[in-house]
Amino acid sequence: MMILEARTALTAFAVALGWNIVLWATVWQNVFTIIGTTAFVLFATLLLYINSTKTLFQIIWRSYVLGLVLTIGINTVLLAPELFFSTGLYLCVISFFHMSEYIATAFYNPSSLTLDSFIINHSREFNAALLLSFVEHLILMYFIPGMKMPSVLTYLGLMLCSWGEIFRKLAMFTAGKSFNHVVQFYKHKDHILVTSGVYAIVRHPSYTGWFCWSIGTQILLCNPICLIGYTCASWKFFHDRIIYEEMTLLNFFGRDYLNYKKKVPSGIPFVKGYVL
Repeated sequence: MMILEARTALTAFAVALGWNIVLWATVWQNVFTIIGTTAFVLFATLLLYINSTKTLFQIIWRSYVLGLVLTIGINTVLLAPELFFSTGLYLCVISFFHMSEYIATAFYNPSSLTLDSFIINHSREFNAALLLSFVEHLILMYFIPGMKMPSVLTYLGLMLCSWGEIFRKLAMFTAGKSFNHVVQFYKHKDHILVTSGVYAIVRHPSYTGWFCWSIGTQILLCNPICLIGYTCASWKFFHDRIIYEEMTLLNFFGRDYLNYKKKVPSGIPFVKGYVL
C-alpha cells in the first residue's frame, strides 16, 4: 500500500496539473480569474497549514509547485511559439525528474523517504547549475534565436534525458531497500549486494542514469557552454562519490564486492572507483 506521504504528494501534484491545465486552456487571460485563483490558492494554503503537520505541508507545496512547473512546460510546448519549445520540454523534464525521485523512493524504500528525496535542494552547486543553464538559454535565445528552434539536437537531448530517467528508476527498482540517496556508513540488516538486472551491466546504474540525464538537459536546451560545464562537473561529482561509496561497500561486503567490481564497470566513463 502506498504510504501517506506518497499519496499526499501525488494528490497535490495531480491537483496542480489538472487545475492549471483547465485554467490555462480556458480563462487564463481573464484578470478576475487570476485574482480569484490566487486568493483561492492562498486560502487553501492557510487551511492546509492549519490542518496538516509541517512535513505534510512541505510535501504538498513541493508537489504542487512541481505540478505547476510541469503544467507550464506542457502549455509552453503546445501553445507557445516554436522558439520556446525546448524551454517547455526542459520544464517538463525537470519537474518529472524531481517528482519521480520522491515517488520511486516511496515505493522501493519507504523507510528512507524524507523531504530530501525530492532532490530539490540537492546542493548549492546543483541549484547554481540550474540557474546558469537558464541564464545561458535565455541569453542565446535573445541573441541567437535560430539556435533555439526545434532541431535534431532537441530531440536527441530529450531521448538522452528519457533514457537516463528510465535507467535510474530501474536501478532504484532493482536495488529496492538497498537503494538510498545518501551514502550509508553502517550496514543495515536489509542491505544486500545487488548484482542482477541493470547492476549486472554497470556497478552504479543510478549514477549512470543521472549523468546521462544531466548532459541530456543541456543538449535539449542547445547550451554549448553549460553542456561542457555540466559534463565536467557531473563527472567530477560522480568520480568522487563513487570512490567514497565504494570504500563503504568494500567494508560491508568485502571480497564479494571486490570480485563484482573486477567484472563490472562503474558506469561513468573513465571512472574506476576505489582502488585498493
